[in-house]
Amino acid sequence: MVSPSVILPLAAWTAPKAHLRGAVLPEMPSDFVVSKAAAREGVSCSWFKQPIDHHNASLGEWSQQYCVSREWWAGEGSPVVLMTPGEEPILYSVSPSLGYTFIDNTTMPGKIAQALGAATIVLEHRFFGGSSPYDGFDSETLQYLTMDQAAADVVNFAENAVFPFDKNQTSSSKNAPWVYWGASYSAMLGTWLESFHPGVFHAYHLSSAVVEARAGNWYYYDTIKKGIETLRDKFHPDSASCSLALPKVAAWVDGILLDPARNVTKVEALKALFGSQFPIEDDDFAYAIATPFRYWQETQGYIDILDFCDAIVAETNSTTDAILGAVPSIVGNYATFFKENFLGKTCTYFDVRGQDDPLWCLNTHDYLNPFIEARTLGNPWRTWYWFLCNEPIASWATGAPKDQPSIVSRKIDEAYWQHQCEMHFPAENGFTYGSASGKTADTLNKKTGGWNRNTTRVVWTNGEFDPWRATTMSSEIRPGGPLQSTDEHPVFLIKNAQHADDSFTAAGLKSRNILINPAVQEAQDKVVEVLKKWVSSYYSTKKAS
Repeated sequence: MVSPSVILPLAAWTAPKAHLRGAVLPEMPSDFVVSKAAAREGVSCSWFKQPIDHHNASLGEWSQQYCVSREWWAGEGSPVVLMTPGEEPILYSVSPSLGYTFIDNTTMPGKIAQALGAATIVLEHRFFGGSSPYDGFDSETLQYLTMDQAAADVVNFAENAVFPFDKNQTSSSKNAPWVYWGASYSAMLGTWLESFHPGVFHAYHLSSAVVEARAGNWYYYDTIKKGIETLRDKFHPDSASCSLALPKVAAWVDGILLDPARNVTKVEALKALFGSQFPIEDDDFAYAIATPFRYWQETQGYIDILDFCDAIVAETNSTTDAILGAVPSIVGNYATFFKENFLGKTCTYFDVRGQDDPLWCLNTHDYLNPFIEARTLGNPWRTWYWFLCNEPIASWATGAPKDQPSIVSRKIDEAYWQHQCEMHFPAENGFTYGSASGKTADTLNKKTGGWNRNTTRVVWTNGEFDPWRATTMSSEIRPGGPLQSTDEHPVFLIKNAQHADDSFTAAGLKSRNILINPAVQEAQDKVVEVLKKWVSSYYSTKKAS
């Protein structure tokens, strides 16, 4: 799940702590989360026992944290709306200090629950936050972090959890309609639930769900390029084209980085031009200077990337470097903007002391990098990366093919991402990650159906300029084109929206002084109407029987 103002990774990261690798992790005091969730009336947080392996009970159990609100629960037999934060701790989904929570109507699950008279639940994902069988994440312990196991957690919870306000389980998924809400990865998990556990949830709202895994996803940056151009035409129609300038910058950079006769002196001068003062590998450098584009997804388009564009296309003179020669003005402008706005901030979301290099966290070639070395609960990015490497979801964001304009360096390729799997997850006692054992994105697609799936009571929402759109049901490269909306299979492609924009309601965004995209609000209202209809049909059918 993502917030409207946070850059990946989405949870606090701390330096490695001394823990016994593989030791079963004791549950954290629920008071910790309750206090952060401002336990208002009707909200409670607790733990639910889960098997470590749903296919082998002998491995033992662990405790999964959840928070539930009965604010809109209409009484016995009423619906339930459940979401899992996916790749982040529960704290960031239930703490009102952020201006929103996923148990009230500042977000879409609460909006749905309010309309249905439902309880809302946030269920922490295994291996994130305090909900983990182990603290010590390596290729052996992470064998139990799979979509199959995570989906089984959700099913077990839905069928067997007992809530303080419903001791008789009249609102368990066996007795009442449950609605699953997910965005981004948690939406992908929803597709797994719908496919392999039919009937547990009566209906689904899946926002920006990746359904077709890909080895490489160059459309990620290409979609951003299209979005930037649309914004320029709308707000700065008289300015020079940023989407034309950006590929020229990337091409100029690649003329040095990808030169077959690689000139070390010129490469180092290029890195210095962008402010790099410490050793950094070429691919890590290429990824570092692509940082501005990652803000497109993580802020859901609610920041003005046109400031970046205006700076690049500003009329300035080309300069001459003693080593690089003539430096085009757009390259110099890009480098200046990067140094002033991103260089010193790229790694500051990690709570690590004593790092002099501002780009230290992007050093993917150093096993001693704390980002790679930390194998504990404090490093949620590691557990998310396991999904990408193991399932493998992959879908690596890369530079475009040579016959297409690219706004980022082609040094960012599939190999760049795959080598990070090797760095993060060396073999442990004979255990390794899926893609090291021959599994590919196609392996996953064959299991799930990818783009070709027949669903029951699923509402799909996707953003027109979501970087992940190419992997969703609204993909323009999907055979037959984007899935067309019908009463049976409703799809809402939201104009000018980015990744999971419809997660937050107008009330949630207002608390952060952000105006909601009208197209987002319209889609949210339509989704609610569809779900009301489907939930009503559940009760009609039950009454008739």
